[in-house]
Amino acid sequence: MKTLKDFRFHCLILIIATSLSAATDKVKILGVGNSFTQNSAKYLDDIYASDPNVDADIGMAIIGGCSLERHVKHAKEHTADPETGNAYAYYLNSKRLKGNTSLQEILEAEDWDFVTIQQVSTQSYKEESFYPYTQQLIEYIRQFRPAAEIIVHETWSHSVNSYRSKDWKLDPDDMYGKLHANYAKIADEFDLRIIPVGTAFQNARALTMWDLEVNDFDPKNHALTYPKDKNNLPDMTKSLNKDYIWKQNKEGEWTLRTDGFHANVKGEYLGALLWFEFFSGQDALNVTYKPKGLTDEQAESLREVAHATLVAEKQLAVMAE
Repeated sequence: MKTLKDFRFHCLILIIATSLSAATDKVKILGVGNSFTQNSAKYLDDIYASDPNVDADIGMAIIGGCSLERHVKHAKEHTADPETGNAYAYYLNSKRLKGNTSLQEILEAEDWDFVTIQQVSTQSYKEESFYPYTQQLIEYIRQFRPAAEIIVHETWSHSVNSYRSKDWKLDPDDMYGKLHANYAKIADEFDLRIIPVGTAFQNARALTMWDLEVNDFDPKNHALTYPKDKNNLPDMTKSLNKDYIWKQNKEGEWTLRTDGFHANVKGEYLGALLWFEFFSGQDALNVTYKPKGLTDEQAESLREVAHATLVAEKQLAVMAE
């Protein structure tokens, strides 16, 4: 005969088992975008793998340099003719599964819980570039994934040493102010939540550790040669962007390229920390994984920035209600 004690014991076991199952339920996240989406999710798999309490499938629907307008263009093409609009590369958990595919096929590939959208960085600070394409892309996603929550991925401003900042006279602080307002506006209009990666970049740059100064280095006119000057580039210790890179051309010659808008390892780690805490609910301060090349001090700083940024955003959301 089972006693009350036996009954309580079995109930306890059931509760523990249920809790463990709930803790490790796998979420499915799809990022619709471009290389900036890939930047933010670069280390997301690694961070999830370092935490036994959570799990995720992380998909990417990627076209390099893709704007909201172009996403909508390909969606309309594919709707009119399934043989067209197949311009995406599909990644799942850091593996490229398929190229030349459609957004529809990727949306239908998994039962996605979340789908992120963003504007291309060169247009993110231009309010008019979001219309009417944001609404059209949202409607298209909901056509094939009506139960998925659509999330806004707030991208970041360029480095102070990017040619876009210098040649275009595009001040990074001004760029951030405009893109931040634009992302906030569409999030409010369509009742969407935001992953504030751009704000985290801005918050980090306010700290001494990440306060990068403008230099007078001209990557188009310099005396550096490879491999002698491989490591003689301007100091990028404080940068969150990929400011300067050596790249080999088709003839095998190494040339110095300037970027300054894509995230470097540090910026990619910061973005992944934001995505991880946002989607998992786990505190970024407790993340144990860090990429190679980061010091313990740098990793700790970025974890603190990621967590503090999300806490502040939640507080602002509560105040706005």
